[in-house]
Amino acid sequence: MSEKLIINRSLKKPFYQQIYDGVIEGIHEGKFVMETQLPSINQISTENKLARETVVKAFRLLQEKGIINAVHGKGFFITSEKIRSAHHIFLLFDALSAYKEVLYKAIQNEFGPEVSIDIFFHHFNPKTFENLIKEAAGNYTAYIVLPFDSPKITEMLNPLPVDKLFLLDRWPRFYKNQFVGVYQDFYSDVISALGPFSSKFEKYEKLVLVFRDLRTEIPMELREGFEEFCYQNNIIYEIKKKALKKSDIERNAAYLCIDNNDLVALVETANLRKWIIGRDIGIISYNDTPLKKVVANGITVISTSFEEMGKRMARLVLDNKKECIANPGSLIDRGSL
Repeated sequence: MSEKLIINRSLKKPFYQQIYDGVIEGIHEGKFVMETQLPSINQISTENKLARETVVKAFRLLQEKGIINAVHGKGFFITSEKIRSAHHIFLLFDALSAYKEVLYKAIQNEFGPEVSIDIFFHHFNPKTFENLIKEAAGNYTAYIVLPFDSPKITEMLNPLPVDKLFLLDRWPRFYKNQFVGVYQDFYSDVISALGPFSSKFEKYEKLVLVFRDLRTEIPMELREGFEEFCYQNNIIYEIKKKALKKSDIERNAAYLCIDNNDLVALVETANLRKWIIGRDIGIISYNDTPLKKVVANGITVISTSFEEMGKRMARLVLDNKKECIANPGSLIDRGSL
């Protein structure tokens, strides 16, 4: 059994903070090393004549910072000798992609080296999402979650403390509680991004949205905004719900695609048929990446700044601000429309 944790009642420092600081000092002094078992909550409470809840509060804070962990039936053990002075972050993404890498690096850079980030992926699998949330609850100082459309999203997020939960990238349409975070307004972004360029669609017979029928992955608001834009501007449009085949791709049509595989099919088909992109066929892609700046001499995109989104999210956590911020998107014209 390890060293005792003793309270000094002459100090003005809260008792739970003294327990927390005692563990930290023990690690610095080498008294508590990896896998050291701490005195039990009941032992510390009895020896110092403290309310059990006071000790629980200190241990919970140590857990959130990744310093200790509970082993069922045995007690609490030191799991890290690296003291995280600021935050230990749980970051849950849907899937890895080029623009998610930009987002992650922006979050990481804004937090700085003193903040530890554990990143996970749910891949739009509700069971995976639920299990990761349950396993993470109580072990971090903040939880940054990229949700997906599910009527059960409130229930699935319930294990996490509301005051430490931050939602990222997508507006959770089915979430019943108020939330803090940074999100994209897909409906408004599509309308406002395409609006100033509406005259460019006059040379095409129709505008096609390639909106794969994967309701959890692609926000429905994007499709709704697209339809509203076409209605406002009297543009003939079509929505394709499956991956583009080369035989489906038509000359004198403009395409707005979200999946990069559809973008590849469009560029390859244009090259094969010797169509000039921006004249014989129009291409707009969603979500900018470095490659889209150079593919086919540049692809026009509708995109938010994922670097700015990452910075804003990190600042919300670091400054403990309770805000809900829209990260606007815009059209970057590179001549492919």
